[in-house]
Parts: sequence; structure tokens; C-alpha cells
Amino acid sequence: MSSEASFGGGSERDPLADVPTECYDVLRHPRRLRLLEVLGTYRTRLTLEELTTELVERESLEVSTGQARHDVRVSLVHNHLPRLAEYDILEWDAETGAELVDEPPVHPADLAGLLALCDGDRGQELLDALVHPVRMPVVSVLSDHKRPLSVEQLASELVAHGVDIDPEQARVSLYHSHLPTLADIGVLEFDHDSGLVVRHEQELSTIQ
Repeated sequence: MSSEASFGGGSERDPLADVPTECYDVLRHPRRLRLLEVLGTYRTRLTLEELTTELVERESLEVSTGQARHDVRVSLVHNHLPRLAEYDILEWDAETGAELVDEPPVHPADLAGLLALCDGDRGQELLDALVHPVRMPVVSVLSDHKRPLSVEQLASELVAHGVDIDPEQARVSLYHSHLPTLADIGVLEFDHDSGLVVRHEQELSTIQ
């Protein structure tokens, strides 16, 4: 896939900069992001049928329209709407529908970059890899630097940015988990031999 998503750096605002890390888990599903986008667009309470219609129109589902409506409706009722309500992002009632709370911890306008990752076959994979309390700050830190950083420097920067992690633990987890994962999805380059990390200049537009 190709995306113009931008995470951090320059005048662009990090999409999850003000989102509590405990909300990250609920943002890893493309349908929940699109659901927030719909509610953010209309800024009013929408019924279950209206939400179902909007999502069916925005998603590429390889089934009949009737089956698509059934599948989306069931997933909203039994999964996505209750999960988002649990995190106090929206109010949900089976009879009256759903709407965003007055001051949600996740603002749809801030999620444009993540929504761009939802298009294509790798949407779920990319969200699973990127939306993480350590990996999102990694991308943000690298965006602030035009030169490669060592794993040790990156670990120190994460601690300085308020990531709740021990420096040594950060170094080990970066080397063995987070950096290889981000490299696999094309966000950065990581040289195991030199221990240097650099974010791709073209940001996420290279993800295929």
C-alpha cells in the first residue's frame, strides 16, 4: 500500500501525542478508527443503522451488501461500540445509537495518519505494529533527528520524552523487538551491526 501518513516532525502533530497509552489497544483495529472518523465527521448521535451504512460504504468488503451489513452490524454491537464506550471515547445505547463524548481522549481529527494505514491488505498488520506505547514515541523521536541515532541514544531519548520504561530495559527491547518490527513495516532502517537507527526520509509513504 502507499500512504501519505506523517507521524511527528516539522509542523505536523503526532496523531497520538495526547492520547493516553491505555487507549492504544482500542486503536489497533481499522473499523474502530473508521467508526471514530464517521462520528467525528457528523458530530451528532448516529443510530446503529446509520453507522452500519457509513462503514459498509467506506470499507471494501468482498461479500454481498446484505451480508456486509449483517457482519458490520454484529461487530459494532458485540465488539467495537462497547470497546470504545469502555474507554470513554463515545456513548453507546442500543436504542438511540452512539456519539462521541464531550471531551474524548481520542479526537478523530488526530487520527488521519493512522486512518491512512487502514487502506489495503496490510492495514491490520501495520496498526498492530505501529500503535504501541514505545513504538509511536520511537517514530516521533526519530522524526526530530536528521541523523542516525544509536540504540543507546534512542533509549535515553525515550526516557527523556516520558516513556515509562527503564533505560536498560528500553535498550534491550528496542534492539530485540521494537526496532526490528518497525523496520519490517518500512518505517525505519536499523543496522544490527552498528546499532544505528534512522527513520526513512519519506516517512510512511514508502510502505508497500
